[in-house]
Amino acid sequence: MTAQPENSQAQAPAPRCRILVVGVGGGACNVVSRALAGWTDAPLVAGINTDAPALAQSDVALKLAIGKNVTKGMGTGGDVEVGRLAASEDLDALRNLVAGHDLLLLVAGLGGGTATGAAPVLARVAREEGLLVLAYVTLPFAFEGARRQEQAQEGLATLKRNADAVVCLPNQRLHSLLPPDTSLPDAFAFVDRMMVAGIRGLWTLLAQNNMLNLDFSDVQTLVENSGNECCFGYGEGAGAGKTEQALQNLLAGPMLDKGRVLANSGAMILGVIGGPDLSLAELSTIHERITASSRPGARISLGAAVLDDWPGRLALIVLAVEHWLPPPKPGALVIEAGHTGPSAEPAGRRRAGRGQSELPLAPAPDRGRFQNVSPTLHDGADLDIPTYIRRNIRIPT
Repeated sequence: MTAQPENSQAQAPAPRCRILVVGVGGGACNVVSRALAGWTDAPLVAGINTDAPALAQSDVALKLAIGKNVTKGMGTGGDVEVGRLAASEDLDALRNLVAGHDLLLLVAGLGGGTATGAAPVLARVAREEGLLVLAYVTLPFAFEGARRQEQAQEGLATLKRNADAVVCLPNQRLHSLLPPDTSLPDAFAFVDRMMVAGIRGLWTLLAQNNMLNLDFSDVQTLVENSGNECCFGYGEGAGAGKTEQALQNLLAGPMLDKGRVLANSGAMILGVIGGPDLSLAELSTIHERITASSRPGARISLGAAVLDDWPGRLALIVLAVEHWLPPPKPGALVIEAGHTGPSAEPAGRRRAGRGQSELPLAPAPDRGRFQNVSPTLHDGADLDIPTYIRRNIRIPT
């Protein structure tokens, strides 16, 4: 046995998954700043904004002011095209930001200019650099006006075409969880807390060594076969009845449409976070209830983490996919766009943005005869584009 020098230090183990969290726009920068509060061993967090003074006040570790020639360090004035141009001006800086990571958790509040215009550009760049891109976005409240809502829907459709999957948290749906007399700051803060809970929960399950590890490949398979859309659910409980409280909050809450999303879901990730008192019986109860509430045969990937500072607490986190597209079986033949024959490479080895072998049947969404008319948008989907193109459905031979 070779003795180690007295001043040598053991190298820190490599993280199980290299996660980068990026807030795009002023509101999202505030969200990721709040996510850092009291968070030990947090992932690398960055903020992107056109408003340089606002960005300077953020607590994020990395700050990237974009579009200095376009906006002169000011905001976009709610202009989505200015936001897109600002991001396009700094493509090299965006590439440097995402380099060396496996997963990008992109946070954006859609409806304004910077986030709505720049977030799809960042998502595209990250995928080109080989990252898996999961976007957490919010949509405006109804009282924020028709213009912001329309811009948000158009931005959501564009983001879905550039990210691997988008988790959309409609503010109006979450509003039903709050008392009628809730103040405006408290309402926005509540939406932010839901988003932070999803990000922190996923990071805890992926990046740390846990009781039941959730692998990056589990998230990759779910996201890449999601049809570009995931649904997020969260439930928390405390005290003697914490398990039932958490299940009730998850299954009866509006985030999963009172259980409808789970009933239709073909695949999901179920994360359980508890304290040292988390028991095997509680895990079994949770799994049984979620399975019973889900579509028969649904694919459920379970991860569980025990946190020393969570005694008497329990949180349930769900990423569910309604439009599940099961990956082709190993050895299946997959038609490639621009390829004269089927792919000889086993399906699933390569992915979008990495010189993949599984591409949509069209290089970009083609609106055909509707190219020069306003899109028909519903929940961020352009209904004028054929479903099999919008959802990147592969056609095996």
